[in-house]
Amino acid sequence: MFEGRYGKYWISDDILFVVYKPELVLSLKVAKQMVRDRLEFQQNLEYPVCCDLSGVTDSSSEARHYLVQEGTLLIKALAFYTTSPVAGRLTEFYLKTLTHKVPTEFFTKKSQALNFLEPYIDMK
Repeated sequence: MFEGRYGKYWISDDILFVVYKPELVLSLKVAKQMVRDRLEFQQNLEYPVCCDLSGVTDSSSEARHYLVQEGTLLIKALAFYTTSPVAGRLTEFYLKTLTHKVPTEFFTKKSQALNFLEPYIDMK
């Protein structure tokens, strides 16, 4: 496990898990640091990613655009999940307004997110 300033990262069953820290506002600076942390942790290996957004309280347009472009490097597929209504609305907006380079879905249950990622686990 690796803990950065804005989130925690670990790999289990060939899935990279990311959990954002509580009360996180995703600015461009925060987004860039999170991507740097994730890429360093991944060590040039591509993974499906399961991302818990429960700690996110807001995000900037610049951060969202950065994440959908440069932020998807070394990601096979991306599953977001949260039970937070605020994070859920932000994520739905993000998914509807931007074109995603990798398969990306939003769920309200972690089990659903993991089911979505299953076909991407053994993909080369």
